Amino acid sequence: MLVAQRCRRVFATAVLLTALGALAAPYATAHTVPAEFPEIVIPFYGFSAEVKQTQEQLDAATARAFELENEISALEADIRAITERLAVTAERVRAQRVVVAQAEERLAKARERYETRLIQVYKRGSFDPIGILLNSDTLPELLTRASVLSRLAEDDSEVVAELNVAAAEALYQQNTLEELLNQDQVLKRAQEERLASLDRALAAQEALVADLTEEARQALLEARRLDAQTRQRWRNATVPRGLDIPRATAVVAPYEDRTYQISAYMPRRYKTTGESWTAVSSWYGPGFDGRGTASGQVFNAVDFTCASRTLPFGTVLALTLGDRRVIVYVNDRGPYVDGRDLDLSAGAARALGFWGVTELHAEIIVPVDLVAMHSRGGRSD
Repeated sequence: MLVAQRCRRVFATAVLLTALGALAAPYATAHTVPAEFPEIVIPFYGFSAEVKQTQEQLDAATARAFELENEISALEADIRAITERLAVTAERVRAQRVVVAQAEERLAKARERYETRLIQVYKRGSFDPIGILLNSDTLPELLTRASVLSRLAEDDSEVVAELNVAAAEALYQQNTLEELLNQDQVLKRAQEERLASLDRALAAQEALVADLTEEARQALLEARRLDAQTRQRWRNATVPRGLDIPRATAVVAPYEDRTYQISAYMPRRYKTTGESWTAVSSWYGPGFDGRGTASGQVFNAVDFTCASRTLPFGTVLALTLGDRRVIVYVNDRGPYVDGRDLDLSAGAARALGFWGVTELHAEIIVPVDLVAMHSRGGRSD
C-alpha cells in the first residue's frame, strides 16, 4: 500500500510538470503576431526538484527504476541527435567531394591550356614582340599588332592566375573534406559509446522492473506515456520552414533596463534563476533545417533555439555577447565537440553577430507566468 501511495504521488508530480507547459500556453501565444503565423506552444521546462524529492522517498528498487528510465530517455535523445548530425555530415562530405572533383577538373583544364600555349610558343621559335611591332608598315597595322600582343599577354596572365586559384581552391576543399571526415569519426565514436551505455541501462532497468510491484510497473508505464506525450507536444510546437518568424523584445527581472531579442511567439517577461556561466558556443544550420531534433521538434534554422548536452529540453537561456542579447530555448542535444557548451541555431548566432566559435554569457531564466502558476499550485486565477 505504501508503494502504491508513493507511486500515485509520482503520478501527480509528473502530471503537474506536464501540465505546467500547457498552463503557460495562453501566455506564450497571447502576443501580437501576424494572423497567418501558426500558434506555437513551447513545452517550457518545469521544476524537477519535486520529482527528485519524491523519488528519494521511494524504496531503492523503484527509485532506481525511475532513474534508469530517465537515463534511457536522455541516452535516446543523444542518439537521435547524433544520428541526425551523422546524416548531415555524410551529406556535406558527399557535397565536398563533388566540389573537390570539380576543382581538380578545372585545375587540369587550366594546366592543359597553359602547357598547350607553351608548346605553341616553342614551335614558333624565338618570340620577339619588339620586332613584330617594328616590322609594321602602317600605323593601323602597328596598333593592331600591339592589341594582339596585349591580348596574348593578358591571356597568359589569366591562365596562370586561374591555375593558381584552382590549385588553392582544390587544396582548401580537400582540407575541408578531411575535417568533415574527422568530425564524422568523432560522432561515430560518440554514438557507439552512447549505444553501449543504453544497452547497459536497458539491461539494468529490465532486471529491476522484473522485481517491482504491479503499482511500480504502472508508474513506469505512466512515466513513459507522459514522455511520449511531451515529445508529441514538441513536434506540435514546430515552426514550419519558410516562414518569416516575427521578432520582438523581452525583459528579464531584475534587469529591467536591458532588452533581449526573441521570437515573437515566446513570452515577453522572464525571471532569472541566478545560474549563469561563460559558454563556449558554436552554431549550426546548413543541412539541419527541416530535420528532427532530439526533443522531437523539427529544427528551424532561423528560429532562436540551441542544443545542449545536459540542459533539459525547454530550458530558457538569456544569452549576451557584447551589446547584443537574445533569448533561446533548448530543443536539441549537442554540440559533440570537446570544449563547446552550446550549439546555437543560425538565427540566434546571426542575432548575436558571430560566426564560428565564441564565448558568451549564458543565464538560465524562466517565464514569469510559469513561475507564478507554479507557486499557486497550477491555478491560473
